[in-house]
Amino acid sequence: MTASADEFRQSMDDALRTLRELRANRHAEESVETRGEASAADGLITVVAAPGGRIESITVLPQALLEGGDYLAEQLTIAVNAALDDLRARTATDAPDVPDASVLLERLEGVQQQSVRQMQSFLSTLTTAQARIARSAG
Repeated sequence: MTASADEFRQSMDDALRTLRELRANRHAEESVETRGEASAADGLITVVAAPGGRIESITVLPQALLEGGDYLAEQLTIAVNAALDDLRARTATDAPDVPDASVLLERLEGVQQQSVRQMQSFLSTLTTAQARIARSAG
């Protein structure tokens, strides 16, 4: 195998390894059960947010109901928004390291360029061989 073929194989191996890492990390990220949680009304209201921006649970202690509807609505809004903010923060910090997309793109572009060079070399060799065969037959 020539040096350029070895370089090509190494570039392909690197790009494939990066893609496998990206896929494995994505599956690991999907299986993580990250939740966001927040309280309001001095702990009388608790909200748990699940991935996808879904509210998993809302707990309201009876004392919060004594404050009236407007207060309850305001505190629920505060708790829900804080739980969603907590979920976003946890998701960002809990996410596994994934390869940088720009690095992956750069590697794949290198593989593409090397593939084109090798294909040109291969075709040139075939054309030269074909011309020799035609000269010797003619």
